[in-house]
Amino acid sequence: MSSNTISPKMQTDSLIQRFNEFKSPLCGEFRFALNNILCWTHLLRLGRLDHSTTVQAFEVIEHNAKHQSLLLDKLLDWHLTSEVTSQLPNVADINQRFEEFKSPLCVDIRFALNSILCWTYLFRLGRLDKSTTLKAFEVIEHNAKHQNQLIDQLLNWRLTQNDLYPTSSNKPSNKDLK
Repeated sequence: MSSNTISPKMQTDSLIQRFNEFKSPLCGEFRFALNNILCWTHLLRLGRLDHSTTVQAFEVIEHNAKHQSLLLDKLLDWHLTSEVTSQLPNVADINQRFEEFKSPLCVDIRFALNSILCWTYLFRLGRLDKSTTLKAFEVIEHNAKHQNQLIDQLLNWRLTQNDLYPTSSNKPSNKDLK
């Protein structure tokens, strides 16, 4: 084997590492934004905030939801590409599997984000009375908790060597993996 050739094992490890390097920080940023939303909704639901702090809370919630929307776009755009992946026989299959996994997940996250943004928009317009504002906090909190579950699903999706070499005919020999 020439020194210019990358072994399938090294390729596989590199791709799995690249995927995890993409996924982990993205999920961490989602969690950070969700924790901000959950903290502020908890404080709001206690009913102890004055009007100016309530306005600030809705601004923080809206900011974090918009940030999550950008993160979601990043997730939607991700797929395996590289000069290294050109040597793998099933990169399109891997991208398709990840697309099939992430598409419904992203729809659910987008729905939760849009709900949060709608409530913050209505608050900003002054269209929420006290009881409706309390309902908004409940809905925002529910959506943020649901997003936490969705992020767990993303964190648990694994790119494995079996994904890269799903059949014995495509799988490199043990000799190749050394």
